[in-house]
Amino acid sequence: MEKRKSPVLISTVFIVLIVIVYVSVKMSGFNFIGEDYDGDPPNAILHYKDANQLAKANIHWDRGNKEYVDKEVKDIKDFALKQKELILPISKEIGIELKENDGDFNEHKTTVEIWNSDSPGTKHKLALKEGTIILPKEKGSYILEVNLYAEEGNVQYLGNLKLN
Repeated sequence: MEKRKSPVLISTVFIVLIVIVYVSVKMSGFNFIGEDYDGDPPNAILHYKDANQLAKANIHWDRGNKEYVDKEVKDIKDFALKQKELILPISKEIGIELKENDGDFNEHKTTVEIWNSDSPGTKHKLALKEGTIILPKEKGSYILEVNLYAEEGNVQYLGNLKLN
């Protein structure tokens, strides 16, 4: 007499195999089901009434899978002054946000410096508190420099500001 395998046993084995394959794929880092991650450096957004994206200048960034983004700007003053001039009021609090893939970028160190475009050797650190900085009290043309230091690398962002 021929023995037949139980349909319940076959179904259980099939479900266990599917779960094992799914867990293996998720743990391997290969994620074709989840979100799309492009690995590019985040964008720096300046917020005061409107949102304005700062220009990425020097970039040294690991995109993953042995892919790197390396960009070097020799004359950052010239590069910054070629950007769209953002007219802002003096002494105002403005927001700075780092975003990637339409989400916030966390787990990083960020520094902010500002310098008069007429005397680029004189940089002043600005305190970045809860994503905001306070602009200088003096009118004039300035270059805003935001530096991101993350596990993936670092990025320098520049903005061309005119304070009234």
